[in-house]
Amino acid sequence: MEQSVTKYPFGIKNVSFADNVLTVSMGTQQAAKSLSQLPMTMQGAGSITLMMSSPANNVIKVVVRSHKKKDKDSSFIKTRDSGNGQISETDDYISFKSGLTEARISKTSVPQITYYFGDNIITSHSSVPGGIYVKESFDRRKEQFVTGAVLNVQAGERFMGFGGGVSTVANGRKIETDPALSSPGKTNTPFFVSSANYGIFVNTIGNVSFDCASEGNGMIFEAAGSSIEFELFAGASIAEIINSYTGFMGRASHVSATSICTSFVMQDDFTVTQEEVIDSIRKITDSGLAISELWLGRSYLPAGAPAGFEWDLKRFPEASSFCRTVHDLGIKLGATVTPYVFEEDELFDELTDLNYFMKDSAGKTAIIDTQEGSVALLDMTNIAARNWFSMKVGELIDSGIDMIEGSFDFSLIGNIGIGGQDNGKEDGFNSVFVSEFNGAIKDASSRAKGKEVSFMLANIVSTGDLSVAYRNIAPTSSEISLGGMSAAISNALSYGLSGFTLSNIDVPYVNDMTLFKRWLQVALLAPHARIMCNLKGMPSNLPQEAFEQIKLFSEMRASLSPYIYSSVMEASMYGNPALRTMSYEFPSDALAAFAQDQFMVGSSILSAPLTSSGNSVRFYVPAGEWTNIFTRETLTGPRFASRKEEPGSFPVFVRPNSIITTLSNPDSRSASRSFLDNVTFTCFAPVDGKVAACEVFDDKGKASGVINVLKEGKKITVKTDGFGRNKRIALTGITNVVSVSESIPEPESWGTSVDFSGNELIITLG
Repeated sequence: MEQSVTKYPFGIKNVSFADNVLTVSMGTQQAAKSLSQLPMTMQGAGSITLMMSSPANNVIKVVVRSHKKKDKDSSFIKTRDSGNGQISETDDYISFKSGLTEARISKTSVPQITYYFGDNIITSHSSVPGGIYVKESFDRRKEQFVTGAVLNVQAGERFMGFGGGVSTVANGRKIETDPALSSPGKTNTPFFVSSANYGIFVNTIGNVSFDCASEGNGMIFEAAGSSIEFELFAGASIAEIINSYTGFMGRASHVSATSICTSFVMQDDFTVTQEEVIDSIRKITDSGLAISELWLGRSYLPAGAPAGFEWDLKRFPEASSFCRTVHDLGIKLGATVTPYVFEEDELFDELTDLNYFMKDSAGKTAIIDTQEGSVALLDMTNIAARNWFSMKVGELIDSGIDMIEGSFDFSLIGNIGIGGQDNGKEDGFNSVFVSEFNGAIKDASSRAKGKEVSFMLANIVSTGDLSVAYRNIAPTSSEISLGGMSAAISNALSYGLSGFTLSNIDVPYVNDMTLFKRWLQVALLAPHARIMCNLKGMPSNLPQEAFEQIKLFSEMRASLSPYIYSSVMEASMYGNPALRTMSYEFPSDALAAFAQDQFMVGSSILSAPLTSSGNSVRFYVPAGEWTNIFTRETLTGPRFASRKEEPGSFPVFVRPNSIITTLSNPDSRSASRSFLDNVTFTCFAPVDGKVAACEVFDDKGKASGVINVLKEGKKITVKTDGFGRNKRIALTGITNVVSVSESIPEPESWGTSVDFSGNELIITLG
């Protein structure tokens, strides 16, 4: 058992408020584990200082430290103390308030901190020793100080977020946020949100340990050092908290709607030539399916050195011409970049002389032996090396690449021993490295905005990477299974609750057509999706059934692209995740929290893919009349329902009184179209007296249109603004239309459709 002494606050010694910062100095009580491992409690020496400030409205920044001399600043986000905070005092407590969020520090012998939003208590630090603490280890081989906090857990409280690799509800789990401990797509981050309507972000570049009430001791979080900083975000709902958090940290970059049809990502193939790529694209198109995006992966790199940034001139002798030809076919190109350089690469000696590579403990360039060869890593914390890397990415973009995927294996950094003291690197290096790597790619993309670079896709992220456009969710070879599908859904939803509001889901190709079809179902409504493939020989190398499934996926996605892209824009502009847990969208519905393998896409569509070995799925629909978008079947909730798998369909239900915008004549073979003309607005189960509304963005995100539908007794008023003249309104459940102010109503088995061109349409019911 670890030998340590832990200090807790005991009595308030001094209170001050200056420069918008509340500072409370407290004495200590300490609990020591003696050599006999028996705890002893006594009044301690020294003091614990608690500071509170407000960097934004309804955000309280808390700093706990044991010494006036601070550790080296290890915070990831540098915040300034603003004038949002207000201090007051009563006989019983000291109050610090930001907007509707308040922290009250009791004047008891063991101070207790209680947090409010309005008049409601949202959480509190334990009143017994352990609320906030500083632990000093007797073992000098370990980190000397660890500082942490404990939050009381309310009955039924759920903890969510933490990035990937965690189920959407993290209760009972212990989580470590070091990105080096997780494989790409599952990196944990030091932020969680609670169903009690608060969120906590531990602001450090170092590792953070969370214990989500695994032993009934409350929510515990701690980090190395004699101080800890965390921000508490409060709001009226989880959605409000995520909006506030992403506004504070930065949101996903604006992206254009490139993945309208089908996006393929090539498996690494260092034999494929530019002629073979173009030939395969043309054959696929001739077969009735066009690709909107082609991600080359690392296939563009030399086979002997599959890392770096240079085209293989033997297989791609005219890279710019190749890119232009692909663009002429209506396809955008993506490529993967890494921070590796192989010894065989001509750049290796030059970069060694420039000291751009990471060093080992002896100060020499660290060479790591991999199955593909020996590599060195660019030190992304070296500003000159980072700028050089960003310049090389920019050159790749200039050659004709539209989209960049950033990727690397953290085990390579681990082989150098980063994080230890032998080589002079400090704890937190992993997070800084990741942030600088992704930041360098974003810088290169920003410089090329005139070339309409669409976005970057990140395989691994750190604390401060919320502005990464798409967080990649990719299955490993062992996860190409039904369980892997559930994990992909969970990872995407957990990242959404962690501020990473956009995700890409990679669909693995497998010979098992049932499994392949279900992976396509999972990705159908994702903000972005790619189908993993061996491009050479396509489509003849695919079974006909697989090709037909891809075509069906493409047609559905093309039809729903205006809605999907509008959910992407909402994430970018307002911080609402495109894929949402049911409890995010229905916080007052207790049953929604138990619906795990289903999710909301935006605010209106419920998706329930089949993730079990059977041929049916059980899912939950909240209150109201929900309509299946494919079959027009209706279900009235709240209830759980089961449905069998049907060819070309799975449970996708639309919320009552919602408007879903689709393309009236979707052509999956065309990657260029407007989302503001030739569209159909389907108003599902309109509710009398309530306005149904939605905003639709064009495929560049630069303009939008708005539609409102109001049913009042026997009159329905449709108003639009910003759309072209070719419009159609479809009303489900409405079969008694007697007249319209424009055009002729068309009766359907499920309702009525009307074509119109004006900005207002009046529909009269019988």
